[in-house]
Amino acid sequence: MWTQQRARISGLLAVSVLLACNGDSTAPNRSPYDVADATRGGISYDLFWNASTGFNQADPLIATFNAKGDFFRCKQCHGWDQLGNAGFYINRKPSASRPNISSVNLVSLSRTKTAEQLFAAIKTGTGATRRSPSVDLSTYNPATNPTVGDQMPDYGAIMSDAQIWDLVRFLKAGAFDVTSLYDMSVTGVYPTGSITFSNLGKDGSASEGATIYATKCEFCHGSTGKARLLEGLSLGAFLRGKPNEAQHKIRYGQLGSAMGPTPLTLAEMKSLYRFIADSIAMPR
Repeated sequence: MWTQQRARISGLLAVSVLLACNGDSTAPNRSPYDVADATRGGISYDLFWNASTGFNQADPLIATFNAKGDFFRCKQCHGWDQLGNAGFYINRKPSASRPNISSVNLVSLSRTKTAEQLFAAIKTGTGATRRSPSVDLSTYNPATNPTVGDQMPDYGAIMSDAQIWDLVRFLKAGAFDVTSLYDMSVTGVYPTGSITFSNLGKDGSASEGATIYATKCEFCHGSTGKARLLEGLSLGAFLRGKPNEAQHKIRYGQLGSAMGPTPLTLAEMKSLYRFIADSIAMPR
């Protein structure tokens, strides 16, 4: 009987090892990156202290974040396109209420760094001084006193490790490379450069985009994109003018509104762009 019991135990151990090696979802020792959520990360990239990201809503710093939001939001310094001051924000000048745009290209960085390296870069940085979340930002002046305000916040003292892993997951697996969605032409340099867009949707299918729109968007935005305005613009005008931002809002939702995340693949987003970019189908 003891021999039979040993054989049974050995068999169970062999099955457990096989499941673990095959990446079974119940296997132990899954990495923090494996269990991170790209959608939560995309929302955190927009506004990490939003309730849907898991941020502690009783945190006393929320009042500071709400009052000085652009000094803490990832998208403010890196842009909806993650291209920093070489992308859409090439002419987004700083002011007393928002810092300079970063020169870091997160698209390239996310491709060349491991998940662990990205996590460390967000949490603690690579030697550069981090800004304390409690620092006084009322004296920020981009011309005479920009240093502290332009520093990256000390996210290690602000966000949980789980939230930072969600951001890493978003950057490596959730964020779209906008150069796959449209062509852009940049002239000049930050903060006085300019950018124009063309070929929105690239090789997407307008007919497939129309189907996606009818299924996922038309109920709220109407058949011509005018039923619910965005910043006073029809959906077509908004996407054609801000294709960098539209893709993020479509994929991860418009915080503070009824518009939640819409999980689209890159191919689906291309087709949706191709359809909405048509000024006849989606007029101003």
